[in-house]
Amino acid sequence: MPAVNQRIPNFLGGVSQQPDKIKFPGQLRVCDNAVPDVTFGLKKRPAGEFIGTLTNANSTGHWYEIIRDGDEKYLVQITPSLTGSIPIRVWDIADGTEKSLTNSSGDSLFAYLAGATQPYALQTIQDYTIIVNKQKTVGTTGNTFSPIHSGDYSYARLDTVAYNTEYILYSGTAPSPNTFYRVTSVKVDRMSGGSAQGSTFNDTNENQSKAGTLTWSFSGGSAVTTTGAQVGGTNITENIEGSLQVNGVSYIASNTENYDGSGTEVSDFLGYTQNYDVRYTATITLQDGGLIKTTNKSTAEGMFIDVALEGETYRISVEAVEPVTTYQDVSGIAYHKTPKNPDNGAISMATILSGLTSAVNSSLANVTAEVIGSGLFLYGSNADGVNFLGGAVNENMSVIGQKAQDVSRLPAMCKQGYVAQISNTADLETDDYYVKFEANNGTSGAGSWEECIRPHNFSSGSDPMVKGLDPATMPHALINNRNNTFTFVKLDEATANSANNDNYWKERFVGDDVSNPFPTFNGAEIQEIFFHRNRLGLISGENVVMSQPGSYFNFGIVSAISASDDNPVDITVSDIKPAFINHTLPIQKGMLLFSDNGQFLLFTESDIFSPKTARLKKVSSYECDSSIQPVDLGTSALFTSNVSAYARAFEATILDDDTPPQILEQTRVVPEFLPKNITTSANSVPIGIVSYAQKGQNQIYHYKYYNTGQKREQSAWYTWTLTGTMQHMTYTGGNFFTVVLQGSNYVLNKHEYVADANANRAYVLGGTSSDIGSPLKTARWFEPCLDNLAIATTVTGSAQTTTAPEKTVVAIPYTPTGATDFYMVGITGNDSDGNSIAGIVRKADAVSTNSATFNNINIASSAKIAVGYSYNSIIELPTYYLNRGEASYDTDGELRISGINFELGVSGPMEFHIDPIYADMDSFTQFESGMLLNSSNFSEPPATLAKSVRVPVQKKNEKYTMQIQIPDPFSTAILSASWDGNYNEKRHVRR
Repeated sequence: MPAVNQRIPNFLGGVSQQPDKIKFPGQLRVCDNAVPDVTFGLKKRPAGEFIGTLTNANSTGHWYEIIRDGDEKYLVQITPSLTGSIPIRVWDIADGTEKSLTNSSGDSLFAYLAGATQPYALQTIQDYTIIVNKQKTVGTTGNTFSPIHSGDYSYARLDTVAYNTEYILYSGTAPSPNTFYRVTSVKVDRMSGGSAQGSTFNDTNENQSKAGTLTWSFSGGSAVTTTGAQVGGTNITENIEGSLQVNGVSYIASNTENYDGSGTEVSDFLGYTQNYDVRYTATITLQDGGLIKTTNKSTAEGMFIDVALEGETYRISVEAVEPVTTYQDVSGIAYHKTPKNPDNGAISMATILSGLTSAVNSSLANVTAEVIGSGLFLYGSNADGVNFLGGAVNENMSVIGQKAQDVSRLPAMCKQGYVAQISNTADLETDDYYVKFEANNGTSGAGSWEECIRPHNFSSGSDPMVKGLDPATMPHALINNRNNTFTFVKLDEATANSANNDNYWKERFVGDDVSNPFPTFNGAEIQEIFFHRNRLGLISGENVVMSQPGSYFNFGIVSAISASDDNPVDITVSDIKPAFINHTLPIQKGMLLFSDNGQFLLFTESDIFSPKTARLKKVSSYECDSSIQPVDLGTSALFTSNVSAYARAFEATILDDDTPPQILEQTRVVPEFLPKNITTSANSVPIGIVSYAQKGQNQIYHYKYYNTGQKREQSAWYTWTLTGTMQHMTYTGGNFFTVVLQGSNYVLNKHEYVADANANRAYVLGGTSSDIGSPLKTARWFEPCLDNLAIATTVTGSAQTTTAPEKTVVAIPYTPTGATDFYMVGITGNDSDGNSIAGIVRKADAVSTNSATFNNINIASSAKIAVGYSYNSIIELPTYYLNRGEASYDTDGELRISGINFELGVSGPMEFHIDPIYADMDSFTQFESGMLLNSSNFSEPPATLAKSVRVPVQKKNEKYTMQIQIPDPFSTAILSASWDGNYNEKRHVRR
């Protein structure tokens, strides 16, 4: 049988539940209370340094941590059943002291925390820790502002100033115009004896004294009689004007014979004397056909006036008319008409608006007009229905009510608070938006239009517009006041104003329910909260909603006018199975979302993450435990599934959004290791550890990993057994913090993976304390391996008496639960005989309130003593087989192990238990002191920085088990090992 020797390079593989015949070198059957460290080897787990007893903690509250920065770190417990008193407790993680909550006991704000049947969801952003009660249904509250004059208003802008133009404002149904008549032809007659004699007459007045000219008007005048222009005593004509020209022409009307003397004979005829008369002709000119305000043509054609000129009366009669459509004398409208031409009067914007104002206020029912700028502000119960008629194509004025087709139609000057809905596309509501006029003087006149939210009851009395989300149902916040106090607040505007900040749930500022709807979590319960790409995210069912970037409490759009990259993201997960999101995890590629049956990636292919660029796709279909938060491993994510008898852990690596993720089950080698009822997880990316535990149990399950580039060099599972039952755990600053229940006390312990120690609480190996930190020295600090590790505040020794042995009583900052596993370790100092106590370990003989008693030793008061609970590290080795290379073992040959040689990085007292598989064979235990014994180190801790230990076995490889135990409170690390023995192939053929 040839002698063989093989090396075990390390013990960093952790626990494997595979058969020993296929285990990889370095894997173990059991690894408890140890840490497989790639630098220092498999070492005893670090001590649990006592930080403090957490006052007022309880068994039913939910635990969280607030990591603000490197200096401010806190533990928080929230207890739903204590909302009638103080449900929130905060402790400083550095010293365990409780911080004050400024809220009074039973504060009404605590009602938000009541009724929680699941752990709350928390997200810390600077000094604000936002708390979500997953059983609270989000609601809305309040209404937007009411419009001025209850929304009954409009604005009529004067666009064109023109002569001979009608300006009509009406409300409701468009009025029907009147058909009146315009005079196109007139005639004139000389009146004589009450009858018309025509336009020509003769007169004996030789000097043409009856000739002349005058202008006339059917409206009347000093020489005009308008009886013929009246109906019922009212002149119904308007602006019918012209001129009358009467011209006289002399003619020989007769000749008078003249005779000489009294004779009549021809001979006496002297000649004729001519007698002249005048023939007058009246000529009429129609200068303005005006208007005859009657709808009866015959009546219009029968209109006349009588005018007097040089003693004669002339009748000017309408000879012909033409119909005219006009709104004059239409009732119930505001009517104003400008002069026909400059001769009839000057016009201006002011005169037109003044005339219309008077007309509106006197004739338009339930409408009042006020001149503002270039138009009229109209208000009253009928004002919102005012329209305009007039001009060639009704474009001399433009009227906007509550709606305008586009923003260019808005006036530059208007009434303070005037709100207009800009319709844009007539039949499309999604592009509507609202603007409000802000006058410079706060009343009216010049100002600017600013986008706003739709007013409450804008279009009618039953058109409600809800203002915003109800802060009472939205997540509340625990505020770090930066003065060792915290305040629980409702994130409403009043609270923010009193604190002079802007941190409150914003109402909607623009748009309406179509263009700016409430986020999809409205009316539902929020299940998760996260922070990603400078946005606050909330999860509700299958919906993922993210705030505006940088405005974490604003879930409304920036503007309804145009889409903005700063708008909130509201996206829904789509899958063939229900995809209610339970967890979120930010990774390099985006945000990883976990439902019960799948994993989804929220990402963007653009540099800007916005509603337009956000993408959501399913990346895998693995079950995920709804109660255990997935953790970040730096370049991948680890999540668990508890659908089997034991929990399973899967690692997902997202390489690219277009490439399926690489998913590896990390519990494949330990399928019955991780209990399915674990309740919490914690991780540290810098250390490379993920931890799982069940609240109320004393076991913690760790997964340690180490990568070099793209290669996973270490993947190891192992356990810790705590002193007390685990309540909460977290990693921060390279340290592992645990809250454990010991008796009735909730104790905060810190486990340092790299000891931050000093001479008062640690011992030095490899040199002196002055060598620590020197690049030229290898000296290192080591703390005693005790849970609840604390340095005695006072040491009181007493000598032996006739009734009692000598003893030492130490004062400590907590009360031990018992003396069974309570130990002291001497750090520095002497006993009463002058002997050094460094490295001395003693079990307590009695404990009491904040003290422990150790008999048979009298220690000087100046000594430094560490106390705490001892814990045992247990490492069980597998059965070793001859390795023929690449983990290929010869399991057919016969192998007898002679012994195993262990190389220790730092050595301490150890026990090597060799137990046969047969009951009739004896067990063997080798006790290792951990140090090289000689007279030079009797007063030092029993440890060295390096040592080799050989453990004899002398058994067949399958006939025994070896378990390494490290019960003493000194650091120990196993680097590697080798076994040697005799091997026989037993004539089996090896292929």
